[in-house]
Amino acid sequence: MRPTRIEISRRALEQNIAYFRSIAPGKEIIAVVKANAYGHGMELVATAIEPLVDAFGVAFAEEGAALRSIGITKPIIVLMTPTIGDAEEIVEHDLDAVACSLDVVQRLNTVAQRFGRRVRCHLYVDTGMHRDGIAPEEVPAFVEACAQLEQIELVGLCTHFARSDERDCQMTTRQNQRFAVVLDQLLQNGYRFRWIHAANTGAALQHPGTHYSALRIGIGLYGIAPGQTSAPPLRPALRLVTNVTALRSVRAGETVSYGTHYVAQRDTTVATIPIGYGDGFVRMLTGIAECLIGGKRYPIVGAICMDECMVDVGSDPIALGDEVVLIGQQGNQCITAREIADRLGTIPYEVTTLLGNRLERILVP
Repeated sequence: MRPTRIEISRRALEQNIAYFRSIAPGKEIIAVVKANAYGHGMELVATAIEPLVDAFGVAFAEEGAALRSIGITKPIIVLMTPTIGDAEEIVEHDLDAVACSLDVVQRLNTVAQRFGRRVRCHLYVDTGMHRDGIAPEEVPAFVEACAQLEQIELVGLCTHFARSDERDCQMTTRQNQRFAVVLDQLLQNGYRFRWIHAANTGAALQHPGTHYSALRIGIGLYGIAPGQTSAPPLRPALRLVTNVTALRSVRAGETVSYGTHYVAQRDTTVATIPIGYGDGFVRMLTGIAECLIGGKRYPIVGAICMDECMVDVGSDPIALGDEVVLIGQQGNQCITAREIADRLGTIPYEVTTLLGNRLERILVP
């Protein structure tokens, strides 16, 4: 069996959830596990944390259906705008849906009548992201139309912030003010919602005025503070680990890997490790990636292959089977997803989400 795997720390997940509860006491936690839990393993993570959270957030109905199939019973909110074609799956698997298309809500109502069920919906207000949602001025008419549908239950009100992970809070403040106006109007008209959620991880960390009744925690659940935010108590939950599978001597002047771009500057030893861009350890890391062996950093050399990488370990006493860490801590050294993202010119979300399904995910203490 290939030794390459992703280790997910149960203790880190628990500590991260506890941290968000500590900064927003009394608020409910919606754990966002879309995109395979940001690469951490949706089913593994959801099963581990279900007793500790109040609901789950997914992107698409099929993700929610997958969670139901493994026995998840907490509310599951489909956060992306559903299509008419999603109605059957949403109703069949008892999923919550965001509401921002009357055609879709009407279709949900029709399907729910057939199943003899009610559908819980969260009114999605577009306060400035301009990706999904209903314009604030259109909310009263939309809510009134939804209220006429017998199988539709409006249980939530939500929005999404565009720049909550930046230190400049002006955009978030403006969006939150628009959201607060809509909420106040609906409350004055007698509407009540269990789920009032605007704060994603960035807003949860920086903007307590956005906490309302629930927080939607995505990247922070996995121990990564987004953008320019900082939260030292968060603990990364993911370790990307493999083992040395081959060692060979390379003379000065000899080349390593495809394209012969890397030329050894001295006699050295090169270790082979079984991970590559086919696993999401992308080829763009060629020439800039490092790994940890025995608590020491080593450069990954030559072009990253689909299934393997090579590591220049010099004359150090590395042995077959030695543990290699590509993301995570080993000894006193740590390679973070943010460090890799900075080298690639991207964000940590992409680094972890790209990790593929060939990689076994294991829950560890």
